[in-house]
Amino acid sequence: MSVYFIDQNTEEFSTQISVFAKQLPKYSDLLGFDDDEKTEAVNDAAYMAWVVKTTASRNKNKLAWTAYENLTRNGSDEVLVLTAPIETAITAPPTLVLPGIQKRYAQKAAKAKANPNCSVDIQKILDIYKNTATDTSTSPNLRLKEEAGYPLISFFKYDFVAINLYRDIGDGYGSKPYKTLTTSPFLDTDLPALGITARYKYKGIFVVKDVETGSFSPEVSINVIGR
Repeated sequence: MSVYFIDQNTEEFSTQISVFAKQLPKYSDLLGFDDDEKTEAVNDAAYMAWVVKTTASRNKNKLAWTAYENLTRNGSDEVLVLTAPIETAITAPPTLVLPGIQKRYAQKAAKAKANPNCSVDIQKILDIYKNTATDTSTSPNLRLKEEAGYPLISFFKYDFVAINLYRDIGDGYGSKPYKTLTTSPFLDTDLPALGITARYKYKGIFVVKDVETGSFSPEVSINVIGR
């Protein structure tokens, strides 16, 4: 079963199956899905969203405590009083589901695609349509956000094994990649010196057998401050 369309970034995957669960009822009769399958899709999406939200909250708190540990030990000219991070509360989970959400989603997507009524337009609405990696014009399409003061870079690999990530911290990208990444997302914890502000820029390109393939992604950037 080809699952190249499934996003490897868990947050993006959660969004993907939420879209599928929301849109599936509109096409369930056309594509031959029963009520149990629709309910399963909704419950899987809700539970995955809860896990992603809870994990992000716990990870952010962990990073906050790491920064607090460093501040406690080393001090800072800008901080005169120590204030410990507040522990995040875990919300109540939705309906419990069985392990293997991705497998069940892939099976439903395969069932939909196998139906001759499932046009490309419907596949796009259900978010189960993606171009394959055979198109060498494909780029990693980097996504960037702040995570507890650090840049968090995510990307979709399609069928490629890795990407080369380039970083510009004010002195250019250079001729060699900053990192070769095989999993998404990547948290860049290499910040400037304490109190120094910088603008980090990133771009990425796919790698096949150590050879860069396709085109570079559009540049993404973020402001960071040393800690």
